[in-house]
Amino acid sequence: METKSTSRSNRVRAERDARGWSQADLARALIEAAANDERRPTRLPTVESLKKNIRGWETGKHDVSPFYRRLCALVLDTSEIELFGGAGYDTLRQSLDDVLMSGTMSDASLDDWERAVKRYGSAAHTRPATQLVHDLGADLTDLSQALAEHRSASTVRRLTRVTAHMAGLMCLTFIKLDDRQAFRRWARTARLAAQEAGDPWTYSWVLAQEAYGHFYAHDFFEAVDVAQGAQQVGPPGVGAVLAAALEARAHAALGPTRKQEAEAAMHRAEDFLSALASDEINDSAFGYNEAQLFFHRGNAYTFLGDTDAAWQAQQRALHLYSESDFLDRALTRLDRTICLARDGDSSGALEYAVDTLVPLTDDQREGIINLRGHEVLKAIPRKQSALPAGRQLRELLAPHD
Repeated sequence: METKSTSRSNRVRAERDARGWSQADLARALIEAAANDERRPTRLPTVESLKKNIRGWETGKHDVSPFYRRLCALVLDTSEIELFGGAGYDTLRQSLDDVLMSGTMSDASLDDWERAVKRYGSAAHTRPATQLVHDLGADLTDLSQALAEHRSASTVRRLTRVTAHMAGLMCLTFIKLDDRQAFRRWARTARLAAQEAGDPWTYSWVLAQEAYGHFYAHDFFEAVDVAQGAQQVGPPGVGAVLAAALEARAHAALGPTRKQEAEAAMHRAEDFLSALASDEINDSAFGYNEAQLFFHRGNAYTFLGDTDAAWQAQQRALHLYSESDFLDRALTRLDRTICLARDGDSSGALEYAVDTLVPLTDDQREGIINLRGHEVLKAIPRKQSALPAGRQLRELLAPHD
């Protein structure tokens, strides 16, 4: 059986075959593009040597450098994430791991890096992950270079904390793309940086992101374990409230027998939210607010099958979320769809799901929205899913090459 990772590594070959190109044709196109690139290496490869590299890329035996990832996307007229998925950034991630473990660090422009982190945190809820991953990758490449240079002792804590936040955002982005191998690798890098920074707030936040990854990978027991760990690190902050809400959802996903544990975790989330500083209550990836709390509560009650309690929370969440927060709004509405199906209104559920997904672009739907959409289809009886709205929903969820 072909895994998602294998499928990603074969996209270069698929895109090449679609154009009727041989490996030599692709090599020649890459060399021509490299010759016109200001960041080209001093010596360009020969067609034969680049063919060997292409063969390694297509079989997954060789990593693709950032330079050739970019060129492949250019000449094949597609995106890096479509060609390489999360694995395309493994060289970058490994270099960050090496630098963090070696302890080398630069005296970078820390204020600029910290402002960049805040901008990415604000964009995390409004920009499609397929777009955000490229900008994050580019800035992390620059950060990796800065980390490899000499440093002064006064910069260590702040720059390492920036690294933890950026790696955590990369982890979150791959969670949204449902790239489970990549999220796990970036979660490790984020934990490593957070431990080096010695900052409990950051470490708790990083663990909360990892817990979300396990949840969307349907590893609910691991999600509970990591979420509980995030709540035990230092004084309560954003990481604690994120983790408590996620713990509630994971308990609920394990079934009605965990209702008591789910509600206890949700009550902790409410307490943590009430204790947050005013500058932590926002819709950034580094904040939390009432809209998120009601979305998480509605999701937990959806899993528990309490459709009345779920609907009340969903209504409140949709009222509070801004229109630009497409991801959580869509997930809230898809939860409502599942509740409608459980209440016996399969036709209304299908129409509501279609109404939810039609306004979204392919990039916005990619990842966990599509994942939840498929869960909607599973909740619809087979006979009902043959309705026109069911066929339209399947078309919306079908891969678009």
